[in-house]
Amino acid sequence: MKVTTKGKRIQLFSRPASLVPRPLLVWLTLGLVTVAFACVPGSTADAQTIYKYTDKNGVVVLTDKPPKGVNAEPIVSGKPSGAIPSGEEMGQGGSMPPPGSMTADEAIRQKDRKLDEVLKTVENRDRERELERQKRLQEADRLEAEARQPMASSRENRQRQYELQQEAEKLRRME
Repeated sequence: MKVTTKGKRIQLFSRPASLVPRPLLVWLTLGLVTVAFACVPGSTADAQTIYKYTDKNGVVVLTDKPPKGVNAEPIVSGKPSGAIPSGEEMGQGGSMPPPGSMTADEAIRQKDRKLDEVLKTVENRDRERELERQKRLQEADRLEAEARQPMASSRENRQRQYELQQEAEKLRRME
């Protein structure tokens, strides 16, 4: 079916020129398959423990399902955050599980806090370095301005101007 608009032909429907799949169709299909797998519920027992092991290349791997034949040690174990603790787990007086046990969500929050602290430390260090850099540049500007001041032409004054210029250049090159 073709429609003409002021001398221009617009094709509304087309047939593929070949049987080669179009990239958009391939991506849509892959997206639908991904969504389908994401909707499949997993076992809650698998999500409770995170294991750590080192593979044959020396890479440390964190996973919730270690491969068979690998000596994987559990590093985070506990109930998922969505689970409601039973009366036995709550202990006497309705308190939470004993100290030392933590859920995966608590471990993630703890790691996030540590990362936030590191990030703040790095930001503070960068801020201090930038302030120091600005001070150096201001001092270099001051030295250059002093070197440009008119002075009586003497060997000592020319030497002083040269030294001020060199010091200013040295301050500008520092990082």
